[in-house]
Amino acid sequence: MQEQPVLGVQDEVKSPFTGFIESILPSRLNTGARLFLTGAVINGVSNGVLNSIMQLYLISLGFTAVDLGKLFMFNPLFCAILSIPCGIAADRYGKRKMLLLGLAAVTLGAASYLLFDSFAWFAFAFAMFGVSNAAATVMTPLYTLFYEKHDLEKAFGLYGLINISAMSLGSLFGYVPAYMISNLAFTELTSYRLVISVALLLFVAQYIFYIASSRGIEEKLSNEFHFKLKSWRPVIKFSALALLGNIAGGMLFALFPYYVNQKFGVASAGLGALFFVSNLSMAVSKGLAASIAKKLGNMKSIVFGVALSSMFFFLMPLSPSFGLLGVLYVLRSGTRFMSDPILTSLFMKSINEDELSTANSIRMISMNGGGVVSPWLGGTLMENVGLDTPAYLGAGLTVVLAALYPLLLHKEITESD
Repeated sequence: MQEQPVLGVQDEVKSPFTGFIESILPSRLNTGARLFLTGAVINGVSNGVLNSIMQLYLISLGFTAVDLGKLFMFNPLFCAILSIPCGIAADRYGKRKMLLLGLAAVTLGAASYLLFDSFAWFAFAFAMFGVSNAAATVMTPLYTLFYEKHDLEKAFGLYGLINISAMSLGSLFGYVPAYMISNLAFTELTSYRLVISVALLLFVAQYIFYIASSRGIEEKLSNEFHFKLKSWRPVIKFSALALLGNIAGGMLFALFPYYVNQKFGVASAGLGALFFVSNLSMAVSKGLAASIAKKLGNMKSIVFGVALSSMFFFLMPLSPSFGLLGVLYVLRSGTRFMSDPILTSLFMKSINEDELSTANSIRMISMNGGGVVSPWLGGTLMENVGLDTPAYLGAGLTVVLAALYPLLLHKEITESD
């Protein structure tokens, strides 16, 4: 049966804009989905601000690339350690309780980050962010509950479009410290700290909407507190690919603000502008993911995007200027992540409903495992081998990743999904 046009627009009078809306909008958006997506907007804005400024703030405090690599390990490390316990607990006791744990942890982390400036306290803050991310293993399963299975590709594409677009807006806050320094006589350190304070307050506030969205949801809870998966085959395959992908990209991009600052002397304003454009490119590609997959097929769209991104990745360290590097960064972002909504949807479809959080926690461990290794490895390579070394190695691993998708997921990815 053919679906009815979204927004009640008849086929014969459709505009291109209406066709675009239909290609990304699920058939229904209930109150829970709207609240969750509001939280995603706040999350995007806060992350956009932090991506533009956080590393520069730490550099202004005297931290080196190796220091940054060590600090950034604490978030994914604690997330990796606690993801499975949080996932099992969520399947046993409900997702809402994990959201409350995430709120408590992120509040502690934000307070520590703002009140202290020593390595130990920053490490504690990132550890708390890792705890909140482990509790956030329920986010994807929770969001899945708001939609029918046939709408999941569009649902995750819509989430990516909204979240990354908001991140683009947040990136523009990179101009705020420059304005404060040049026009309001603020020091670099003070201006960074004030803007980060706003971002972290927003980061805490997002949980209000996630918790509100979870009210009244019907969950199929497990009767036992145990670790046992019926869907272990797809979990292992998707998790292994996520681990490799995050190591490949994280070696350079986990320290990207440091990289361009050291190579071209770029500060927060330049980074903010670059992240604004690249995030918009990523948002559009995620929003169109379902339509692209429908035309090319699931497997071809995934492999094509990842393989093309590896070419842009490889050319980035060869760029003689920040402008050209920025163009390649935007192209890499737009192609590398356009398959994410499809992969997430296919993963959720392959898991039994009563083990969604547990399965997703394992996938999150693999993603955060890459986050543990890649910043440390990237920082070490930058300081001891060469500033561009992580880019070449990451590009090579991305080529391997593109080849592994059809080898490992040929049974999970079918054109009927």
